[in-house]
Amino acid sequence: MRVGVEWRGMSPARLRRGWKRADLHVHTSFSGWGHLRLIGARDCYVTPDAAFEAARARGMHFVCFTDHNTIAGALDFLSRRPDEAHRVIVGEEVDTSIPGSSQRLHVGVLGVDERLHVDIARLRGNVFHLIAELRSRGVFFALNHPFRGSRSVRSARRDLASVLPLVPAIEVCNGSEPASHGRILKEMFASGNFGPKVLVGGSDAHRAQRVGTVHTAAPGRSTSEYLENLKRGICAVGGEPAGLRALLWDVYSIIGSYYGQLLGDLGSKRRRGRHLPGAVALVPAVLAGVPLILTAAQACHREWIARRGRWETLDGSPVGATVVPTPSPPAPRRGRPWRTSWRSRTSRTG
Repeated sequence: MRVGVEWRGMSPARLRRGWKRADLHVHTSFSGWGHLRLIGARDCYVTPDAAFEAARARGMHFVCFTDHNTIAGALDFLSRRPDEAHRVIVGEEVDTSIPGSSQRLHVGVLGVDERLHVDIARLRGNVFHLIAELRSRGVFFALNHPFRGSRSVRSARRDLASVLPLVPAIEVCNGSEPASHGRILKEMFASGNFGPKVLVGGSDAHRAQRVGTVHTAAPGRSTSEYLENLKRGICAVGGEPAGLRALLWDVYSIIGSYYGQLLGDLGSKRRRGRHLPGAVALVPAVLAGVPLILTAAQACHREWIARRGRWETLDGSPVGATVVPTPSPPAPRRGRPWRTSWRSRTSRTG
């Protein structure tokens, strides 16, 4: 089984015969933003149609929708464009957590139907229950941007040590993370301590301009064949992550789209009554650059965790317990039994 082959800047001329490209991490306007639900903000303002057209324009053979905790965007697109169903991979980025930990994880699940989505929603509060269900169903899933969401290096090591052995695939190239994260992750899994991993990539696009900038290529005449080859690890990652610059553009693009939509909806009493006061209250913080500062600080924190994690020493066993080596007994004295020598020595030191 070929696992985790990656190269950069894959051009159409170099694409192997029968291999198809797909950006495995794309958001649309159906992705909510739980942190700012009070003001009605969304995680993305790109419509499913715009995301689809952007992906096709960038040479993606298949188009994957992975909104946060929903498949509504993909289903909405398919209800209006059933003729494109053979190109669409229905997925979702599941927000999940480790019990007893503040660590939040994102798991990208591909090939989701409505029945599976209901089960995912029921189990996503516990990452171990979620993973067990996904493995039993035989669907392809990957842990997205593993260094995101940790509070400290210690907690990241502890939590990832418990999760990484259980996932079949890792997103090693995320369009909004620095390229260094991909190198660190590949070195981590090269040791084989966590078993073979399929290495995939996606743009994590929240703007149409970034859709398809990172992709995963695999053989497959259909979406089902493509996903089956992903499971087998017959795939390669192409494109380049844009890193912090793209992330900052994403944040301010979302903010601009939010306020633009808010102004366009001023005639709606429901929108005006519920969201306008909070949105107005946040304007000074936006103008002062607070979102930029917070986003940059979080990115620096993730970079610190990625570089300081000593991931090559992680072996998949629980991290955090201090192991005290058992001392060897002293050599027996000449002419005396070993037991007598050991007892006499401990009695003098005790």
